[in-house]
Amino acid sequence: MLITVLLLIVLYLVRQHSLATRCFHCLLAVLFGLSIHTWLTFLLASGLIIFSVADWHERTVPFFSFTGWCLTLLVCFPHDLFGMMLLAVMIGGLAVVSQGLGSADVMLIALLACVLRLEAALIVTLIACGTACLHWIAARPPSLPMISHLAAGYACFALVNGGPQFTIQVQHPDD
Repeated sequence: MLITVLLLIVLYLVRQHSLATRCFHCLLAVLFGLSIHTWLTFLLASGLIIFSVADWHERTVPFFSFTGWCLTLLVCFPHDLFGMMLLAVMIGGLAVVSQGLGSADVMLIALLACVLRLEAALIVTLIACGTACLHWIAARPPSLPMISHLAAGYACFALVNGGPQFTIQVQHPDD
């Protein structure tokens, strides 16, 4: 059911794009559909798909909707603020030095570090770098849609690990 919903979202968003774009995002929707277990992971996956399509097509994402989605995830997911800040500083410094990552890419990597564990976000980023390298070798585009590759990295990671590894701690009134 969720695969169908995600595929419908993708087909609507990429209806006027190239065949390669449609195939990549349909595959991404299937991978996400196989790894979604809760409504929170559905929220994460659907946002990644929507902003992946925007980044692939225009190499930019809408600021207010992307920031709103990030804040919604931070409110809904249990999170690790220290991991997010640490990774944001490291990746932000790398982005400034290399001039290769955009602010949305850095925000998304930091968000993944906050929502997932820090180690998981680093693995997702490593997978994203690998898919970006393959994309560059195959097509040699002038710029790469890093959000799309981060989405692919997260989809692969979530599929292998059975979804994001987070725990919700509930306090009992007796405590």
